[in-house]
Amino acid sequence: MKKIFRNRLLAVTAAAAASFLLLSGFDSALTVEEVVANMNAATAQMGGVNADVKGVADVSVDISAGGETQSLAATGSVDMKVQLTVDPLVIAVSGSMEGDASSLGMSSGSLEMEVYIAGQEDGSGITYVRAPIGGDTSWHAAALTAEDMATMSESIKAAFGGDPLAAGETLGMDLSSINEKLMANMTLAPEAVNVNGVDCYEIGQTVDGETFFSILSEVMKAMPQNAGIDESSLSAVQMLLGGLKLDAVTDCSVEDFAPVYASVDLSGSDFSMIGQMFGAMMPTSEEGASAPQIDVNVNALNMTMNYEEVPAQIEIPAEALEAEVETTLSLNEAAQAVESVE
Repeated sequence: MKKIFRNRLLAVTAAAAASFLLLSGFDSALTVEEVVANMNAATAQMGGVNADVKGVADVSVDISAGGETQSLAATGSVDMKVQLTVDPLVIAVSGSMEGDASSLGMSSGSLEMEVYIAGQEDGSGITYVRAPIGGDTSWHAAALTAEDMATMSESIKAAFGGDPLAAGETLGMDLSSINEKLMANMTLAPEAVNVNGVDCYEIGQTVDGETFFSILSEVMKAMPQNAGIDESSLSAVQMLLGGLKLDAVTDCSVEDFAPVYASVDLSGSDFSMIGQMFGAMMPTSEEGASAPQIDVNVNALNMTMNYEEVPAQIEIPAEALEAEVETTLSLNEAAQAVESVE
């Protein structure tokens, strides 16, 4: 009798769990590819982004030479609100950044900033910036060329098109191979997870240095200004990325596949090659002495995004709109200047 009761209890419990998953919208039959496709489509329908972005960096550098070791630390954090509407194109970024790298001979401190980018009727754009430095709390404005605004708008619309391969065609790049590499490293949690009070599909992903370098190489080769990059430079980049390990998590609603949360974590990476590179570059105190041993320890290096409902429109402060346009920025001219220097 007890065995029968136990089996019935287990059956009822299993049925209740299954009913809960069905009521929550979770479909265990979906593949990770299908969830990603649905999430891309849902993102396209959102028409923009509204997210709280937080980042943390905690790195220590140990320098060993002459039997002694000196430990230096560098920390930083980012806390930003990022908003974007695709049509009309308006971008708003505000928040704070803090950092302390004084032990490495670099500056430290905090910065509050606000940035808005908005298109104009003639196709050009204006960037409004307020970043109080040295007591300057004024808004500053700079114009963006119509060419740059068109490029920015096309890129953003392509990214929100719901089809990454079509987006690549819009940008003049073949993303099919890159998409395959990324999808190969994605896994889907077998059950719904609750994130910020929302039942979600959870996608996990790990990208190692070899995969990241392969993707980076394809992107660089597709960019005309980098077509002539030499093999030695690529080899150096490959060595530096060898120990990279990127762990990512993406959560989207089981109801409508809208993104809810995303995170990127590089804390598990091995940056010993960077330490060796800097060690080889440092001068030695005595002729014939060995180069100092430098160990880079990444205690934390991550970023998270919590999504909220996209606003119907982004309001630019009146004080910003009143700022005088001081100069015109041309990203295309800046890129050409870099190419000429190379």
